[in-house]
Amino acid sequence: MAFNRFTADARLVVQDAAEIARELGAPTVEAEHLLLAATQGAGPVALALRDAGLDFDSLAAALVTEATRSLAAVGVTMDVHSFSPDVKPPKLATSAKRALELSLRVALERGNKMLTRGHIVLAILRAERGTVPRALECAHVDRMALRDAVAAAI
Repeated sequence: MAFNRFTADARLVVQDAAEIARELGAPTVEAEHLLLAATQGAGPVALALRDAGLDFDSLAAALVTEATRSLAAVGVTMDVHSFSPDVKPPKLATSAKRALELSLRVALERGNKMLTRGHIVLAILRAERGTVPRALECAHVDRMALRDAVAAAI
């Protein structure tokens, strides 16, 4: 995907997501890493996320809860100390690629030529299934209300 339509802030979200994934020992950057990165900063989208109860720590906790529940459903326990950071930068996984591709569609639907942090978040929130919707449910966040708040912030 060409990043020439991304604003500097949107590029920062992608870069921060890669750093978050690396620090967590993840081999790939997933949509949840993009959302974690989007919670950081002082802009209107980050503030809308925090106003909805999604700061970095609460979202990270919801993601751990979601992972624990998902693994327990198949009889596996999670050892949070078993991960070690990789020195290679993680590649974009399917969920992150899909979110970034959808962010272009979101921007175009809104009549915008450039992609922002808000477009990335709105694209992530479109997912009906997967880690992010399950984590938002664990955090008791109304996805549609959050979508409306983020849309109003951009």
